[in-house]
Amino acid sequence: MRGRTRFLSESTAPTWDRGMLVGSGRVGAVVWGGPDEHVVSLSHERFFLPVNPRTPPPSFAQVMPQVRAALLAHDTAAAAALVDEVSGSTDFAGMIWTDPLGPGAELALVVHGSGEATAYRRRRDLESGEVAVAWEQGGRPREIRVCAPRGGRCISLRVRAAEPSSVSLRLGVTGERTADIAGAVSYAGLAEASVRVLDLRAAALVVSAGAHGQKATLTTTVRVGAGEATLAAGETAAEFTIPLDGGSWTEIAVELAYGDDDPLTIDLGDGAALQRACRLDLRSRVSEEVPTEELLRRALSDSQSMRALIELAFAAGRANIIAATGDLPATLQGVWQGTWSPAWSADYTLNGNVQNGGMASLIPTGTPALMASLTRLLVPHLEDFRTNAARIFGLDGAMLPARMSTHGLANHFVGAFPHQFWISGGGWVLRMLADAVLSSGDRRLVDDETWKLVEEVLGFARAVISRGPVAPSYSPENTPGEATTPLTVNATMDVAVLRDADRAGRVLAEAHGAAPIILPEVAPAYRVDGAGRLAEWADPAFAPHLAHRHTSELYPLWYELDPAFEDRELRAAATRLIRAKLDWRAEDLGPPPGNGEMAFGLAQLGLAAATLGDAQSAELCVRWLAALHFTPAMSTTHDTGAIFNLDASGALPAVVAAMLVGSTRERIMLLPALPDSWAEGVVCGLTTRTAWTLDRLEWGADGVVVALNATPDSAWVRTGPVELRLPRPVTSPGRPDPVTSILLDHRETRHHLSLTWASAAT
Repeated sequence: MRGRTRFLSESTAPTWDRGMLVGSGRVGAVVWGGPDEHVVSLSHERFFLPVNPRTPPPSFAQVMPQVRAALLAHDTAAAAALVDEVSGSTDFAGMIWTDPLGPGAELALVVHGSGEATAYRRRRDLESGEVAVAWEQGGRPREIRVCAPRGGRCISLRVRAAEPSSVSLRLGVTGERTADIAGAVSYAGLAEASVRVLDLRAAALVVSAGAHGQKATLTTTVRVGAGEATLAAGETAAEFTIPLDGGSWTEIAVELAYGDDDPLTIDLGDGAALQRACRLDLRSRVSEEVPTEELLRRALSDSQSMRALIELAFAAGRANIIAATGDLPATLQGVWQGTWSPAWSADYTLNGNVQNGGMASLIPTGTPALMASLTRLLVPHLEDFRTNAARIFGLDGAMLPARMSTHGLANHFVGAFPHQFWISGGGWVLRMLADAVLSSGDRRLVDDETWKLVEEVLGFARAVISRGPVAPSYSPENTPGEATTPLTVNATMDVAVLRDADRAGRVLAEAHGAAPIILPEVAPAYRVDGAGRLAEWADPAFAPHLAHRHTSELYPLWYELDPAFEDRELRAAATRLIRAKLDWRAEDLGPPPGNGEMAFGLAQLGLAAATLGDAQSAELCVRWLAALHFTPAMSTTHDTGAIFNLDASGALPAVVAAMLVGSTRERIMLLPALPDSWAEGVVCGLTTRTAWTLDRLEWGADGVVVALNATPDSAWVRTGPVELRLPRPVTSPGRPDPVTSILLDHRETRHHLSLTWASAAT
């Protein structure tokens, strides 16, 4: 069983954000354009432009008693006025943006020839990561191939033509060749560029940008491998003319180096092996040679084509995330950049995009080791996180910001988006780390530096809980109905994350060999609102606002089920909320002003639906993600068809995984939310919180085959027999009586079961 390994597109890409993606984890390339000119936009995972102030957050701690008193009295206007008074200093007169991911350089290639361009094809091999663009010019073939070996900082280009010809190659600064996004800041004026000629076949473009005493530099070196190339250089661009001999490949090597010292000290693994770690086959039996344009069109009305699209989106989404995960996690735009005005700075948005989007699939789909990239992002900024806790809340411990890139200060906020008061980032990270540890059994994920971060996050959580109701509290990025400020008391997400931080912290302590840090009990209970839906705020003074892209109150259902949701009433309330949110989106699936906004909002709904066994709702989320948020290049968008963004790339595989398997340390639930349209299929490589990986899960009309495997050093995760729970009664040669539950010996590293549906047996 291979799953989808490649795809074909027949369209050109007029702008960078519709191009084909190539990535090593550390560096990225987007291949776009068409037969007249192809462009390769280049970028590096660490090239964040240090152009915005690193001002510590205002000292809200001095007025925190008054702010809390006002909120607890439900005088939100007074609380907001106090906050505005403190933050209204010169330093915070406007929003301070996070430092943006910057573009490195552009390579513009023209393969010369005459005649009409026909038979245009773009292909991507999802295992090797290579992109191939081919067409005919006057009936004669031309081809460009681009790849980036996993873990390196080099990108390889190869060009050939069927007859003697030549290539013009221009190395220059990224231009503004795509439409501006409303609200995106342009940083083009802050960049400096210069070209150095190294020899007759090599040139380097140096791009620098910075402000406030900071500067970042990226050097892109291009070297032509062979032939009688000529080189002409100006101040900010270099142009090569390269002969083609009419048959063999011409090699062009590109290297991107960040700063003066860009060491490759971390082994990022083998890209093909990471891609093969998890594969999905929904028995669509649609050829990989069907162009993505046709597949996207047919999927809207044909169930078989929709299954094929989901298979491809699952594989391509995973490939996108793996290609963008290096020393650091994928940003909002992964490791790719083609503009000086990126949407939302192309940063790390920690109130959902990172967790429900870019990193959502890493753990469940067979690559939990890549979670180490998250701690490599966070650990260096621990002192900033302490500053946030002290200056904003007057508390000890570490508070993560809602958004970050080059620092960890919570200084990105305005009145309508009071991110500085969002407390749930740290606990959410602990849950993801705990799941990575349980899924892999790898205690090394909690090294000494990571454990220090865990201690500080739990210290802040303890201080928040001990002070009483969470106030100010903020539910990203929503405002209660009829309210004038997002400042509230006891947002459901805050309550849920504080409860979960205790559970996650215990796992991480066990993994590290440390004594657990026990948190106090979190007082407020989950609440059902007047419409019978799970409430977004545990305090009944705050009215619901359903028409919103986030559904953060569903956090208790995204990972290991919060024990409170064993309650039937709460489960029913959550199901009503999910369906109401889907109904709201369905009113207008277009991008804003429509309701098709924010792909990871569908992950929030789909993950919760899968946990609740609501297969219909979960499947709808997957269908919308596949059909509305994937482009013909199998890149993904934030909104329906708009704004290059990686959230759907991680979200779709994560939701599919949750529909096929759920788990705790004591239980594995097979096919918990299997839709009728997925009547047969096979998936390989899904992880569980027992440290057993599903080497194979195959289902069909007759029954289910399960193969579990674990490494010997992961045995510590399983402390007793593990229950394997089936969605309907099964029999097996050793179990003639129908059962829905089988106990597995936790001491074994391997299990293989072939089970027959009881109804099929009779």
